[in-house]
Amino acid sequence: SPSTCQDPSSLRPQCKATERLFLWRGTNSPPPCTIDHPVIQHLASLANRASLRDTASYGAGLRKFHKFCDIFSIPEHDRLPASFELLHSFALWAVTDPDPLARKYLSAVRAWHIVQGWPPPLSDAHHDHINWSLRGLKNIQGSRRKPLRPPITVPMLSALKATLTLSDPFDACTWAMAS
Repeated sequence: SPSTCQDPSSLRPQCKATERLFLWRGTNSPPPCTIDHPVIQHLASLANRASLRDTASYGAGLRKFHKFCDIFSIPEHDRLPASFELLHSFALWAVTDPDPLARKYLSAVRAWHIVQGWPPPLSDAHHDHINWSLRGLKNIQGSRRKPLRPPITVPMLSALKATLTLSDPFDACTWAMAS
């Protein structure tokens, strides 16, 4: 069953994820990319659809982008075309997800811009800046993660206690920390 964003909108009709890039619109009109002729416009539409292979995952990324925009009350007219500041903020927010796919989400927003007739929203310098930020967040998150260790068992505690003299302050402290 198709899923929708947080706030349903006539700009984002309920549809399958594979159709979101093509059916979800912005309030702004893109600059023309072909001459104003129905045959040429139909060919451009066919070319857009045939250029992408995995439109379902792009649709999921686009849904995530609009969810972010809904949560942070981003007006519709600021979503397409999206600014560097908006996409940088989106990437920072997306990477906090338990399954961070920020770069994939940005690719979905880029594809949406192109399909809707807009130029790609980020320059190489913008990508470098976002990657820098994402690397920093990954470093912060990585420093908090420790490898899993097996739990301490009752037999381990028993073996430790048997080697300690609880009347000795050091051994008593060791036992207190271990238990």
